[in-house]
Amino acid sequence: MFSAVIIDDEARVRETIIHLLTVYCPNINVIGQADSVETGYQLIDRCKPEVVFLDIKMPDGTGFDLLKKFKSLNFYFFIITAHEEYAIQAFKVSALDYILKPIDSTDLINAVSKLTKIINTEEANIKFETLLSNIDNNKSEIKKIVLKTHDNVFVVDIKDIVRCESQNNYTLFHLIDKSSILVSKTLKEYDDMLSSLSFIRCHQTHLVNSAHIVKFIKHPNNTLLMADGVNVPVSVRKKETIDNLFKK
Repeated sequence: MFSAVIIDDEARVRETIIHLLTVYCPNINVIGQADSVETGYQLIDRCKPEVVFLDIKMPDGTGFDLLKKFKSLNFYFFIITAHEEYAIQAFKVSALDYILKPIDSTDLINAVSKLTKIINTEEANIKFETLLSNIDNNKSEIKKIVLKTHDNVFVVDIKDIVRCESQNNYTLFHLIDKSSILVSKTLKEYDDMLSSLSFIRCHQTHLVNSAHIVKFIKHPNNTLLMADGVNVPVSVRKKETIDNLFKK
């Protein structure tokens, strides 16, 4: 059983979350609710919940303003948002758990199911700091990504990723310093996450950072020479996309 609080300025949203948690997530015990940054901060400070469901936009500030009030986070949190696409993308690359408004029961259940693992507050702090780094930078550019392995959580500059390689249900990240990180997510998930950040799915098993393409070698086989010295295959279906990239 996890103790939780809900902080959202809309009473209807709070009531919906409480109802859905009661029906579908009996392992969550809601011990309080608040409707602003200040009352939310006081509630967390007083009740010491294990989990916080937190709205972004409130009358006296944002959910981020609330989290910044703590020197470190001793709880796990889910962001509740109806935010624009940029913010959602920032949440994804920061590996931050979020739930979109209007609240859907399936989304809520999927989010809460992650709590069956041990709540790692150090991990929550790393994810939050990465999110702030991305949002505080130029709002058209997301700069960092959180990569979680079995043993560690890495924060990596996106510009340092040369390519991503499918390893069945895992993805192997190859970095510019020749190191690699194996993450237990599929390449498709990272394709969805990074395709708007100049990454190209050139092959079923390869996603490349276009900034690190050195040369497109058409003969004898279609391959990309990458900055790490590796030749990556280009599928027939993606050949035109790569050709167009070099025509720019």
